[in-house]
Amino acid sequence: MSLNPRQYDVRELRRIADAPRDGADGAPRERSLRQPNRNRAEQAARSAAFTELLQRQRGLRLSGDGDRSDAGDRPYLTAIPASPEAEHEIGEWLGYLVDVGGHVRSRDALAYYAELGWVDDDAVAALRRRLEGFDAPRYDRPFTPADHRISLVSIVRIASCASES
Repeated sequence: MSLNPRQYDVRELRRIADAPRDGADGAPRERSLRQPNRNRAEQAARSAAFTELLQRQRGLRLSGDGDRSDAGDRPYLTAIPASPEAEHEIGEWLGYLVDVGGHVRSRDALAYYAELGWVDDDAVAALRRRLEGFDAPRYDRPFTPADHRISLVSIVRIASCASES
């Protein structure tokens, strides 16, 4: 006798699905504490970006530029580079910040990055002026540590635009 899925009683299936599942010893199973990663692509992208950051920092230290002996030291971004690549990176990064956290949180994040020594105060002032050009956020949520890692990678990318020219 075969079972026909069209003959299932949906209410009975829902009731069974909500019932606690017992293990072989009769004790209720524990739910896993870790939620499955629903967005592996995003995690892979963040991991790749962080790897890029490390490689860029290592490259700055190993290059040994005579005119810039403090390469890789803080602040990473002392001034806004005047290049199309830097403008593109700045636009992408600030757009991300505003889209995720809104204008107020983005300004606060820039101040936080200045406190950490990632960005110089003059660069923060220039970046704050550019924030107003972005539309209202889609999400408007507090920043997570992953968002700050993305910011660090973006800051190093922008700084590398200055060292490449």
